[in-house]
Parts: sequence; C-alpha cells; structure tokens
Amino acid sequence: MSAHKINPGKRVPDALLGHAVAGAFMILIGYFLAYLVQFDWLLGAWATPFVLMVVVAVMVMVLLTVRGDEGQLQFGRAFGLALFSGWLARLGYNVFNLLLFSVMRPDLKVPYADLVVDKSMEAFELLGVDTVGGDRDEMKLLTMFREEAEWTLTPLGQLRDGMLSLVWVALVALVVSAILQRNSH
Repeated sequence: MSAHKINPGKRVPDALLGHAVAGAFMILIGYFLAYLVQFDWLLGAWATPFVLMVVVAVMVMVLLTVRGDEGQLQFGRAFGLALFSGWLARLGYNVFNLLLFSVMRPDLKVPYADLVVDKSMEAFELLGVDTVGGDRDEMKLLTMFREEAEWTLTPLGQLRDGMLSLVWVALVALVVSAILQRNSH
C-alpha cells in the first residue's frame, strides 16, 4: 500500500460534493423527462429503481474515489460518506417536486394527488383490500389521504420527505459501505 497524505482537517472530500450534485441532477432530469413524456410516469414502476440505482452509484463512486485518495476506509467514515453523498443525490427528487409543483406548475398538485390516490387504490385492490364499499369512514380516509398527498408537494412536505429519506438512504449506505470499506489490495 502506498503512503497517502491525509488531511485530517478535511472532513468532506471534494469528490463527494461533485458526485452527489451530479447524482441529484440525474434524478432531477430523469423525473423531468418522465413528466414530459407522460404525467402519470411520475409514479411509474421505474421511479424507485432509478433513484436507488443513482444513489448507489453515487455512494460507490464517492467511496472508491476517497479510498483511492486516502487508502483503506474505516467503516464509520465509509458509512458517513456514503450516507451524506447518497442523501444529497436523493434530494434531486425533492428539488424536482419543488420546481414542478411550486414554481412551474402549481396547478398540478390536485391532479398529482388524485393520481397518488388512484395508484394507491389499485395497489390495495391487488392486495385484496375492498375499496368499493364507499361508506362515510372510507370517504373521510380517502379525503385525508388526498390532502396528505397534496401537502407533501409543499415546501414543508418536501422538507419532511427529504428528512425521512435519510432512513432508507442509511440502510443502503450500510450495505454499500460494508462492502466497499474493505481493504483495497
């Protein structure tokens, strides 16, 4: 192993920010293209695998770059770098939602919420849950669900979504950092 000079005062490597911004931009562009093709693609089956793929790619690129610069990474540092870079990349989704629903097309909040409700009803039906009853409690629940879907598109809703995404990004970061923190020779 070659000797690498490590700057202990430098906590966040430049590569992390570069890769994370590129990942966030890829997610933003992916969602924008889906929106341009067909509005209901925003909730398509492609979305979660796409975001996951970009987040994992960013984490791997950051850890490989830092490991190349600093040598072997300790698990804690690898996890922290993976979590931070993956989370920053994942924020591209929130930036897209803020741009589309708060700046470009605020009029699409209600149709999007309707789409969320429709897709959720389809999922419930696939699971065998009866959604045809139409009683008063179900209608209240449906209204509350629609209002929540609309609220999530607000800046505060996107802030909450971004913060909650830390949970799943942390799980991914655990796996990625455990694999890539190993000795590089």
